[in-house]
Amino acid sequence: MYNRSEPQLDEGFVRNIKEGLGARDQKRVNPKYLYDSAGSQLFEAICRQPEYYPWRTEAAILRQHSTEMVWMHGKKKISIIELGSGSSSKTRILLQKVLLRQPSLYYFPVDVSQAMLRETIYSLSADFSSLRTIGISSDYIDGIDKANSLIAADRQIPDKKLIIFLGSSIGNFEPKESVAFLRNLRSKMEKSDDLLLGIDLHKNKNVLEAAYNDKEGITARFNLNLLTRINRELRGEFNLDSFVHHAFYNSCYKRVEMHLVSTKDQQVYVGRLGQTFSFDKNETIHTENSYKYSEEEIKQMAEASQFILKRNFVDEKKWFSVALFSPA
Repeated sequence: MYNRSEPQLDEGFVRNIKEGLGARDQKRVNPKYLYDSAGSQLFEAICRQPEYYPWRTEAAILRQHSTEMVWMHGKKKISIIELGSGSSSKTRILLQKVLLRQPSLYYFPVDVSQAMLRETIYSLSADFSSLRTIGISSDYIDGIDKANSLIAADRQIPDKKLIIFLGSSIGNFEPKESVAFLRNLRSKMEKSDDLLLGIDLHKNKNVLEAAYNDKEGITARFNLNLLTRINRELRGEFNLDSFVHHAFYNSCYKRVEMHLVSTKDQQVYVGRLGQTFSFDKNETIHTENSYKYSEEEIKQMAEASQFILKRNFVDEKKWFSVALFSPA
């Protein structure tokens, strides 16, 4: 009999776990499922670790170039939609600049974590009296559709949009998938809209691997939290002490890979799936990729996605890019 006290199932999560852990070759899980409420909080903590250069480097680019980024859209009022907004901490830099050039601003943060959205809206409302924040708990594409519908339904909301996708999240897609995703995004944009995209660049292997293996072990806790989520939502019986975090740079694919490694031969029952999954010693669950790009590859990505690379803002070390795409 169905237990009404159990949390409502996320059917996408159920399918992904069933298929991903049941794969005959490489077990894998979509990285978006790392971001439940606890995972989102842990990721915010990762961003504060000294080894994690992407957050501070991207923030520095925004601080240095935000005025130019904002004024490149012309004098017409804009609305901002942010995909995977998290705490919106870096976005505040842009919000402040926009509010210097227009009296009010509509901001649509899109995030899968409702708890994170609630905290973000509360914090922004307290700090920006002229900001109208409308949170959307959704994945990226549905979030864009919902934001577009809200903008179209209210004439007070400027219909010229700046879409923001920061944090090198585009690197979590396979290269062909990133182009397909950006093309889909382009189809939902008007010619006058722009896309601001954070992209991690190629760099020294040691720097890359340190960023995903911080000394405090926050990234390890973030990765292992996936098993905690399976235990909580799907009545899984994972013993977290029987898995370890492993992240490394794969030079063949130009990406950092994150895995959960089984430390022994074991079988794990997942109650709400009614299924047992077998793991050999050293077998892994592939939880995330983070592809790194060159500046030339960013230009190619834009062209393949039916965008024009309007400007590529890069830090002095050339570790990170914030690229401004406009629809072709």
